[in-house]
Amino acid sequence: MAPSQDNPAAARNLGKGKIATAVAILGERIVAGDFAPGRPLPVEADLAQTLDVGRSVLREAIKVLASKGMVSARPRLGTMILPRSQWNLFDHDVLHWMLRPGLVEPGLLRDILVARAIIEPQAARLAAINATMSDKANIRAAFRAMAESVGDPDASVRADIQFHTSILEASHNAILHAFSPALTAILSAFFQISIQNPEIFPGNLPAHERVAREIDAEDPEAAHAAMLDVLGYTEADLTERLKL
Repeated sequence: MAPSQDNPAAARNLGKGKIATAVAILGERIVAGDFAPGRPLPVEADLAQTLDVGRSVLREAIKVLASKGMVSARPRLGTMILPRSQWNLFDHDVLHWMLRPGLVEPGLLRDILVARAIIEPQAARLAAINATMSDKANIRAAFRAMAESVGDPDASVRADIQFHTSILEASHNAILHAFSPALTAILSAFFQISIQNPEIFPGNLPAHERVAREIDAEDPEAAHAAMLDVLGYTEADLTERLKL
């Protein structure tokens, strides 16, 4: 019996998995420059065959990429690749594809470092003012997880993400909190780059601890300064190794 007849939910999940895979392959290839901006994707039949998916799956994948600002379907012209200036850089997938090791553009890294320096110290400052007891406990727990995860790359990146996003949440600023998905993608990608230097993660733990301590002490300016130190440590390492 076919999966759709035997288990409709499993069939739907299988279809979603194929769409996600097609989205990832196409997204990575667009970022890598295999398909140039201003040029169309290959015709539907050829592209579906290349990806080994049905046309309906390919069409859904194209819709997802369009929602990310990467492509645009145009009558009689096909699906066109849009310029990078139109890509949604707050989208987790887009950032993940653009920050893959070996494909990272120095200009994009510099822009991200500047954006983090604008957003995260202010979030730490607001967290020192607005954090609840529960918020503070979450930040402390995230730091403990960071300290305990040294030597375990997967656990380290999870704990680091939790630390920084907990601070955004503790700011109790809706706009800053909305930055969490993008920050998650940024930190995941940054970790893949910084992991090449085994000293970077443990070396930056003291500055993270100061951030948690100053938020706990409700000292806004000290929390702001400590977060600048966290980001400065990362920037110095990336600048040295990647010649930004």
